[in-house]
Amino acid sequence: MKCKGFSLSEMIIVIVIIAILLAIGIPAYLASVRRAEVKNVANGLADMLSMLYEYEDKEVVFDKYFVKINNYIVPDPVTGETYLQIQLVKYERGTEKVLKELKSKSAELDSDVIVTGSGPVATYIYYDNKGILWRFSGSPGVRSNESYFPNANKEFVVRIRGVTGGYQKKVIVRVMPPGSVEVK
Repeated sequence: MKCKGFSLSEMIIVIVIIAILLAIGIPAYLASVRRAEVKNVANGLADMLSMLYEYEDKEVVFDKYFVKINNYIVPDPVTGETYLQIQLVKYERGTEKVLKELKSKSAELDSDVIVTGSGPVATYIYYDNKGILWRFSGSPGVRSNESYFPNANKEFVVRIRGVTGGYQKKVIVRVMPPGSVEVK
């Protein structure tokens, strides 16, 4: 009488093939997820910077709209977690209204535009009436570390947090024409 089914050696071969496919597939999948997160943050930041200039230019009001960047500095008041948070905010009568928001627990920004070393405060970015990029920390009502960048393109490098090298995107804020933003 002959037994039906797979032999032990056939089962081991199938398991080894599956293990090899998983060893190749899982890292490739995780890398593609990280690349997608970096692209999403870079495109979101570029979109918010463009919208910021459009709002300010349309209303001719230069102290009402801001891009607020929390680059793992200010903890969440409820959970205490830190993450990358980029918001397009409208500041009126002492309150901030979030118009658009982007959060990421895996991507981070690197730029000399972002205020560091000032404690748990976010960085605010805006354009003045000449289209020059400004930044400050604190809040729109109480500003500190205010500076501007009149003659140089500014870069924001978006990459996976805690990883040196690897996949990254650059968001370049161009001096001319004012409000011009490019993702490379």
